[in-house]
Formats: sequence, C-alpha cells, structure tokens
Amino acid sequence: MGQRDDERALLRGLIGQGLVDVGRAMDPDNEGLFTWWAPWRNLRQRNIGWRIDYLLASEALAGTATQSVVRADVGTSDHAPVVVTFGSPGPTPTG
Repeated sequence: MGQRDDERALLRGLIGQGLVDVGRAMDPDNEGLFTWWAPWRNLRQRNIGWRIDYLLASEALAGTATQSVVRADVGTSDHAPVVVTFGSPGPTPTG
C-alpha cells in the first residue's frame, strides 16, 4: 500500500534519480492532497485518505507543468485520476 518504510524508501530512490513528483511540486503545502480513500464511512467526502497515485516526470518535463489536479469528483473507483497539464517546452538550441 506504499506505507511501509521500505516502500517509501524505494519511491524516494526513484524520485532521487532525477524524477519530480509533479503533484507535490505544484502543491507542496497541501496536507489534504489524497488520491485514494477507503470505501467506507464517507472518507472520500471527508477527504480522509492516502496519496498513493503519482505522476513522476523528468525535471525538464516537470518544469513545463502548468497544472496538477486530483479529480476526486470523477468515477466510481476508490482512486481519483491525477491530471497534469504540460505546456510547451522552451526552444531547442540549434547548432
């Protein structure tokens, strides 16, 4: 479920290899940034959940991100889609 210390270390290792957690980078202080809610006791409606769905991108691609949204209002799954909008990259140098 992504909550054990060894699982968290693996994710930190991936991110440490030059990947960016785009959702967190765009919303660093949001303590309610969840993507999964247990399907009981109205946890989704109360926004009591876990963040277990990520969009990881290279630093170059993440630098073009203009928006990252967790679509908690979409679907019937216990997961919500994470939708990231990317802009155009900067000009490519010519040689």
